[in-house]
Formats: sequence, C-alpha cells, structure tokens
Amino acid sequence: MMKYMIEGGMLMWPMLLESIIGLAVIIDRWTVLKKAATDTSVLRTLIRQLLIEGKVEDAIRLCEETRGPVAAVLLVGLERYQEMLRLGRPRDEIAESVSRCMGDYAPHVLSALSRRVSLLLMIGSTAPLLGMTGTVTGMIKAFNAMAGAGALSGSVVAAGIAEALITTAMGLLIAVPAVFAYNMFNSRVEDHTARIEEAVTEFVDFIHLRGVPSQNAA
Repeated sequence: MMKYMIEGGMLMWPMLLESIIGLAVIIDRWTVLKKAATDTSVLRTLIRQLLIEGKVEDAIRLCEETRGPVAAVLLVGLERYQEMLRLGRPRDEIAESVSRCMGDYAPHVLSALSRRVSLLLMIGSTAPLLGMTGTVTGMIKAFNAMAGAGALSGSVVAAGIAEALITTAMGLLIAVPAVFAYNMFNSRVEDHTARIEEAVTEFVDFIHLRGVPSQNAA
C-alpha cells in the first residue's frame, strides 16, 4: 500500500484523507439509520388504540420508550395534543396546532438522520477530479522525462505513467462507494420522511374525526 502511495505522488495523500472521512461517515450513518429502522405501523396502531381509550399519558410514554424518528415526532404531537386538551381548546384548533407543531419538528429529526451525508457527495465528486489531476501531472512527468532522455524508453516514462494510473484508480475506488452510500442513505431518509408524513396525517385525521374528551386526557 505504501508503495502505491509513494508512486502515486502527493495527490494520493488528500485522496487517502477523503477515503478515511468517507468510511467514517458511512459507518456512522449506517449505525444511526439502522437504529432508526422500526416497525412504525405497530406503534401507530397502539397509539391510536390508546387515544381511543383516552389514555394520552400512556401514548406519550409509549413514544418515549420507542426509538426512531416517527416516535420522536409523534411524541411532540402528543404532548401538544395533551396541552391543548387541558386548555379546553376546540377540536379544529387542536388539530391545527398539533399539525403545525409536528411539521415544525420533523425537519430537525430528519436533519439528524442525514447529518454529514452530504460529505459523501462531495467526496464522490472531488476524488475523481483529484485522480484526473494526478493523471495529468503523471503524464507531464512522463513527457518531461522522455524529452530529457531524448529517446522513447519504457523505463524513462514508467514513473510518470504509474503516477497517472494509480491516482486515476484511487480516485475511482474512493468515489464509487461514496456515491453509492450517498444514494442509499438518501433513500433511507426519504423512507423515514414518508413514514413521518403518514403518521402526522393519521394523527391529525384522528383528532378531526374523533378527538378525546379533555377529562380523559390526564
């Protein structure tokens, strides 16, 4: 490995740094998104049943004990719902306040999931450019060596060509997994976004259609 780093020239070091950063981001986001993956349909069903029974506190406790972005957004909505019920607000006002509260909080949850993912796109874009720059500098060295030798010889141009090929390969080897991981993580975040929107809509519709008497929302 060190042999390739030396033969590839100075541009190999920033590319090595990019590969380390990219690997760290991939491991970090993979861990976070794996922990956030939960069966939200079961959670929503249980919460709906608890709300029908007027057990708002139990629904809040269930969200507190459940991990994942949907549970976090529902927790904020339930707490606002409980507060509005205690104030004796009309059903439409409660629904509007809960919807606004959950809508304002959802971007913060999604931002936590997608944090640092944009670094992968940057790495996927710049690594090939660094590799291409190494290709150019390597070919320049090869032609300069050829001109200095005054004759075409494989041994004379070998170092320059090796630098060109190594940096190109290194750039592509870094960019491909970075771009793949970026797209995969973005897809996961979009899935969570859709689940959050579905949970918000379901909760607000429940308030419009059924609501819970304030005296049962202790």
